[in-house]
Amino acid sequence: MPDKDPLNWTLATWILALLMPLAGGVINWYARVKAGYTRVFNFVELFGEMFTSGFVGLGVFMLLASWEHPAGLCAAAAGVSGHMATRLLFVIERAVEKRIEAFGENPK
Repeated sequence: MPDKDPLNWTLATWILALLMPLAGGVINWYARVKAGYTRVFNFVELFGEMFTSGFVGLGVFMLLASWEHPAGLCAAAAGVSGHMATRLLFVIERAVEKRIEAFGENPK
């Protein structure tokens, strides 16, 4: 990746950074359809899954790119995080809640 600043990324980098998590979101939605958790024509859930996956995946891509990892690794991690986007957000939320609770119990 030529530059870790997203303002200087090429169009190909942006496409890679967004396409991988969006594909992960579609795969997650399709797995839910196959398992019977949602209907095939529930487009609101599909778009919600894609939006959440794109947001989380792009964040992971940018984070890894800022640590100067190769673009292929950033894209793979973005796809995986896009697939598990909602679960990843819940894990982060629980970790933050525990941190806040621990901070509130032991004031200095």
